[in-house]
Amino acid sequence: MNPFNFNKSFLFATILSCVSIASRAQIDESYRYTYAEFDTTAIHKLFFRLENNNFIKNNEYFGEYTEGYTLPGYSIQPSVMYYAGKNVRLKVGAQIMKYSGIEDYTNVVPIFSAHVKLGDTWNMVLGNLKGNVHHKLIEPLFNSEWQHFRPTETGVQFYHQSPKIWLDTWVDWEQFIFSGDSIPEMFTAGANIDYKITRPDSKFNISIPIQVTAFHLGGQISDYLTESYSLINTVTGLDISQKTGSSFIEEIGLSSYFCTYNDLTEARALPFRTGSAVYTAGIVTYKRGQFMLGYWSATDYFSPKGNILFSSVSDKSLDYYTQNRQMITSKFTFNKTIMSKVKFSAQLESYYDIDVSRFEYSYGISLIFTPNFLITKLGFE
Repeated sequence: MNPFNFNKSFLFATILSCVSIASRAQIDESYRYTYAEFDTTAIHKLFFRLENNNFIKNNEYFGEYTEGYTLPGYSIQPSVMYYAGKNVRLKVGAQIMKYSGIEDYTNVVPIFSAHVKLGDTWNMVLGNLKGNVHHKLIEPLFNSEWQHFRPTETGVQFYHQSPKIWLDTWVDWEQFIFSGDSIPEMFTAGANIDYKITRPDSKFNISIPIQVTAFHLGGQISDYLTESYSLINTVTGLDISQKTGSSFIEEIGLSSYFCTYNDLTEARALPFRTGSAVYTAGIVTYKRGQFMLGYWSATDYFSPKGNILFSSVSDKSLDYYTQNRQMITSKFTFNKTIMSKVKFSAQLESYYDIDVSRFEYSYGISLIFTPNFLITKLGFE
């Protein structure tokens, strides 16, 4: 990494630390969560569940890295959910995606999920996963808009939560192949670990995050002609947080992350094989949401699932490449719980490219419904 860029990022982190004590460079997306947590009291109960995300997202992007676009529509997932015992839950249904202005449904896929509790703190999910925004990855690694493009992930997942450790690890199998297929095998594997150093009941918290994603395209049994490649991104850093005790400003803070990119294949997919970045952000959490101000400094960075605005290459022009990037980001969110299973969220984002003096922004709203309706109670042998 360019030493000048690193020094500027360190200076920016120091300035932010003077006005805030801590939080995360990832805005809290919990108001857009739809996955039903396991209810250990619902043994042998059969539910009808509805997961509905109504959204509009408008991206006013004018630079060379990607084109602006608008995403208006909804996703709806009706299903039946059965607790076969105190440790097993089965879910069967369909995921339906519809963009406004299109007569036909954009996507309709079957849903099957088996959720097994492996203990008080460990869970396993097979089939359709607790995915997308639930992974809690930072934006340069994973763009939360995947919830609007591909709301379901399918594969295997293990996650764990205890007072000291939060862990999520998964494989999302995006494209399966048979022998002789002309399409490539494609999957994403990932892990997110957050280890809390301080006491769980402390108002002042320090934690160490470790995030990894690996994207593979290829497959030995496929006749896909383009070269295979495997890309790995990693994130390590430090999160510090301080609860204020105020009824309005609840938490203030600072996070800093070191991000890497590595291409493990011989056939280079991009102009560079490795890269790195520093991402520093201060966040203020208030009663109805959050405000974040961040600084991004990168050299030869790319993530196949991240927001392309953080990348050194473009998705609209294959020849466009900028080795060093500097960007100031900001986000503002407003969240409101209308009812226990009905939540509203609004978000405003901005991205200022320092090197070319370009300002880009986006805004959006979401209305989330996640009700359960008890159908009956059935024994299971």
